Amino acid sequence: MTDTEKQKRIANYLAGFAHLLGGRPARFTEFRNKVDIMLGGSAPHALALMHFSAQVQATGRPLLWVHQSPECPQIPQIGLVAQVDGRIHFVENCMLWLGREADRALLVPDGFNLGAYRLDDGLDLHHIAEAPVSACDAADQDMVRAYESLISIQADQWERGEVFDLPQLAKAA
Repeated sequence: MTDTEKQKRIANYLAGFAHLLGGRPARFTEFRNKVDIMLGGSAPHALALMHFSAQVQATGRPLLWVHQSPECPQIPQIGLVAQVDGRIHFVENCMLWLGREADRALLVPDGFNLGAYRLDDGLDLHHIAEAPVSACDAADQDMVRAYESLISIQADQWERGEVFDLPQLAKAA
């Protein structure tokens, strides 16, 4: 696979997240202007989290990071740093959750006791006090639906030949 094709696949992957979390296609540029998203090979360390916090405080934009864990590389691990009601929220492990009738996925912290996070139509992040379910077992079908939707969105985008631009820093990485 060439570097150009790798970049296209990364952009497609991130555009899939934008579609799934934003509720509709063709919003990748808009999503990137409202939400910082990073793709990495491993979980960020403490210094990176401090940098993320400073970035969120400076920009007011939430930051999502996505990485693959060695234990389960096929399921993306998602973290979140966001300013909510004047406080910085750090969530190291969120799961994608997509209800049967939902138009977009929620980010649900893996303990199911910290509520959930949802992007509205303007792509502003909101904290929901109650998680849509109270335990992983109850969320199983909705989590599978979310990850299958992500895979399907990416495959459809790739098949249609959609091209998504990455920010300059991502191209340099």
